[in-house]
Amino acid sequence: MKILLTCDRYYPAINGVTTSVMNLKKALELKGHEVKVVTLSESHDTKISEDVIYMGSHSARYVYPDVRAKMHPQAETLRPILDWQPDIIHVNTEFSTFLYARKIAKATKVPMVLTYHTDYEDYVHYVHIPKLLGHPIVKRAVRFVARRMEAVIAPTEKTRKILENYNVKKRIDVIPTGLDLDRYREKTSPEELSALRKQYGIRSDIPAIIYLGRMGKEKNLSEIIDYLSRYNEREFQFICVGDGPDLGEIKEQVKASSISDRTIFTGMVAQSEVAKYYRLGNIFVSASQSETQGLTYIEALAAGVPILCRQDPCLDGVVEQGRNGWTFETEAEFRKYLDSFLSDPEQGKAMGEYAARVAFEKFSSETFAEKVLDVYRYAIENRKLRA
Repeated sequence: MKILLTCDRYYPAINGVTTSVMNLKKALELKGHEVKVVTLSESHDTKISEDVIYMGSHSARYVYPDVRAKMHPQAETLRPILDWQPDIIHVNTEFSTFLYARKIAKATKVPMVLTYHTDYEDYVHYVHIPKLLGHPIVKRAVRFVARRMEAVIAPTEKTRKILENYNVKKRIDVIPTGLDLDRYREKTSPEELSALRKQYGIRSDIPAIIYLGRMGKEKNLSEIIDYLSRYNEREFQFICVGDGPDLGEIKEQVKASSISDRTIFTGMVAQSEVAKYYRLGNIFVSASQSETQGLTYIEALAAGVPILCRQDPCLDGVVEQGRNGWTFETEAEFRKYLDSFLSDPEQGKAMGEYAARVAFEKFSSETFAEKVLDVYRYAIENRKLRA
């Protein structure tokens, strides 16, 4: 099968959508399919790198940090894709590259499917729109895109319910995003961990609480910082890995708190190094409620790190309470579970081993790809029936 994936950002950019698309591409290719990607470049220049077309784009920071928007392409830019004649187009973002996908679909008369990765209502504050007003805007935009699809993929049951609330009438399949877990199967040597700890001044004799992800308001990291600043029962270090539009504010909050001397910021790290950084921590924490798939939670578990996260429907089927982590709804619960974990290192070790084993069983990219292929087959057949 010839499969075209479209997304607004791709490697070397790092985010949840990029990770999902890269893992899917690799898994589909391992199954013998031919896969190409249309995405946006980091400049006005269009370039082709093997089977990825980076379309010229310009910055759209006025909409959202790090966002880029399409430029008007020359007709010949899309010619290689049109000549290639894909069998299916899989849309992974609803903006610039969706418009390319739509144009290609019209020209080649092939069906499109959509994975709805992002709950945009959690992001409307970046364009100074109250969430109450943002709901109808997002609803109309999502329905506009979905109407042009043969089917829609939701990474979680939470996302499916969001789409149904938007009155999306297309077939919706819930398919948890698979991860390329090969790098998590590789053990990180004590020497590698020791070198990383030395690099950032992390002590090996004190438990480390870790957050890895985007530094944005929607991730609600400020709540974790507040909770930790009031937690005095046991010693800990707090490691923050990543970058984002609110990193400066987060650093200021930490600086003014009681944990300023126990917090380490590493900045952005290479995707190939992420598994090692998770393993710097003993437990992963998050208070985000903007997740539609929670890839960082699954990555942490695959790295053998139990998780302590705010209760959210996207964690259904991911967290087994007390076995690979906990979910909390109040500060009291957060403190209770954190204290239980930090007080019993042997329990933490057993939870980490169980977390990794279950993550490999449930969230492999191979299983993910096979389920996505079923949706592709349905879309192709359904399009034929309507032709």
